Amino acid sequence: MSERAASYTTIEAAKQLGISPASVQRWVDAGHLKAWKTLGGHRRIDAASVTALLNSQSLDAAPPAAQAPAQSQALDEPTLLLVDDDDIARELLEMQVRMLLPSANLLLAENGFQALMMVGRSAPDVVITDMVMPHMNGIEMIRQLQASPKPPLIIAVSSQSRENLARLGGLPDEVLLLAKPVDQALLASALNKLQRDRG
Repeated sequence: MSERAASYTTIEAAKQLGISPASVQRWVDAGHLKAWKTLGGHRRIDAASVTALLNSQSLDAAPPAAQAPAQSQALDEPTLLLVDDDDIARELLEMQVRMLLPSANLLLAENGFQALMMVGRSAPDVVITDMVMPHMNGIEMIRQLQASPKPPLIIAVSSQSRENLARLGGLPDEVLLLAKPVDQALLASALNKLQRDRG
């Protein structure tokens, strides 16, 4: 098999995964993707590791809304991405958001990797994410989101205090933190504020 068939450039891998080239480089550095450098010093990403990562995140099972970019959503129909590795917590958050924004387009992710790939494909207006998750915690995911050219609005949810989250790298000051279990009135207030800021 030729090198071309067995590998991607960083840009090609980014397109396959729906993330930025900088995220691909970070994932290589963290050991989540296999890569090597050519004699000319160009990075090549192992195609099998890209496929394995895509398969592990069950993107093929994602709902159709997660595959199509959400470009010109009306203010009353925002696209929200809910990220939590706990099925029950994610379902509860989904129910709360549906009660507050019945016409919103909701995308669901189980971890930071899956979430970043969905953001690359669907450009949600708001990301609501848990902080303590396996493989990639919420803080690392938020940093990668904020490094993108047009980052979504972000709400963090956690049973940990902002001070306790400092051990994971610290939550950026501009990111709103809501305590788990999420209070419906506080979530409504946060979403209303985000919609006002966006409008």
